[in-house]
Amino acid sequence: MSTELLKWSFYKAIEDFPIFAGRLHQVQPGKLEVIVDSGNLNIPEFTEIQSNVNFNKYEAANFNPALLPDGAVKPTAFFTGGFQEGNIKLAEICIVQFRDCGGVVLAVTIAHVLVDGYGFEMFMHRWAEINKLLAADSTVTDFGVSNVVHSRSILERVVPMPQEPLLSELYKMYIPSGYVSRLVAWLSPGIRGRILECIQTFADISISCFHVSRETIDKLRQSVKKNSSTNLRISDNDVLMAAITIAYTQSVLKHKSEYANTGLASWLKSSLFGSNSKNSSTFVSTIAADIRHRIPNSDLETYSGNSAISMMVHSPIELLQMPASPEVLAQVALGVRKSTNEITSEYIAQVINGGNAESDVVFRPLVYNAGVAEKLMVTNLSRFTFYTTDFGWGVPQFVAQTNTKFPKVAKLFPAHPSKGGVFIHLVDFASTLQHMRVNSFWTEISDFVY
Repeated sequence: MSTELLKWSFYKAIEDFPIFAGRLHQVQPGKLEVIVDSGNLNIPEFTEIQSNVNFNKYEAANFNPALLPDGAVKPTAFFTGGFQEGNIKLAEICIVQFRDCGGVVLAVTIAHVLVDGYGFEMFMHRWAEINKLLAADSTVTDFGVSNVVHSRSILERVVPMPQEPLLSELYKMYIPSGYVSRLVAWLSPGIRGRILECIQTFADISISCFHVSRETIDKLRQSVKKNSSTNLRISDNDVLMAAITIAYTQSVLKHKSEYANTGLASWLKSSLFGSNSKNSSTFVSTIAADIRHRIPNSDLETYSGNSAISMMVHSPIELLQMPASPEVLAQVALGVRKSTNEITSEYIAQVINGGNAESDVVFRPLVYNAGVAEKLMVTNLSRFTFYTTDFGWGVPQFVAQTNTKFPKVAKLFPAHPSKGGVFIHLVDFASTLQHMRVNSFWTEISDFVY
């Protein structure tokens, strides 16, 4: 696989995605914009790293990102890389070549303010398309027309204006402002990112990957339908969210009990990240939902930016602590379905066009809910067609989230078509993940990957 060809096609692809070469600018506390100046571009980094292990060893380890060399991926959820906000790279590519030339890893980091999963997929398909054209004929100059739209103003145009007072579902998500969140919003993105990364170094954060087969998902759905007294449609996402919520909550509570009587250093670390917080009566799952599937407008199909909004699912801890019987699973899954059904056009309108949010609103959960253990943020990417992305050398063998330091996050990826099902990537305390790996319900429905 030619790294030079990949590099050449990458820079041709970002001609259709010029926002990747923009510069970040904080127009006011907590509010960012990306400025693309053709005379002062912020060119994304493209690097190559040589691994000292063979590809077959990496493959035998189920593509565990822990085997990748240092520097192959950017393990952060925050903007870092410079105190000058305009110098922060918004996109980075790293090619990992293995010792036996048996395969490569394509590590792609793109700022979430630029794209969501849908936009990421659009870019990867476009990059692969251009790479194949150049591989066939290096003199080609016509790469077809790309109608990608990057400006977020499209959302304000196609999403209707809100018609009702603030919905109760949104009001429940509201967190009051405070001095700390306003200070965090006031800091520049680079300084803010470095401070938050330093805080995270206190935590023993790890990542685990699990596989749930197609057959198991179908059985779970049938079980939920059989034990429900409602005619609501039950999706794969409903049953997977329910299963994750039950097993994860039980694992979190066991992790918390281990930190109940520890030394000062452990107490400080666990207090910062929720292990030492007071027990809650409710577990809160935050679901990321794409509005493209909920607002009927063809213009949204060409929008590459972040159009995801959030909805919270509240589940009683008392219920989640029970053995994961079919009845319990059905009750939790129905809670997920009902919350998902509340993402109406009016809900979307209030999120997108409901007025200018206060400058610190996005930082309040990070600051004031950091000590809440009973929570999880879930993004389901399992419907995306990542395994159709062909650069000319075949489709990927494995697509996954790489290392990150942001805890209490779950991301669902599709498995390779030959395998089927879903890969679930969980990021949290190593102790919580260890409890997850031995949870009787979870081990019954999933296989540990790494």
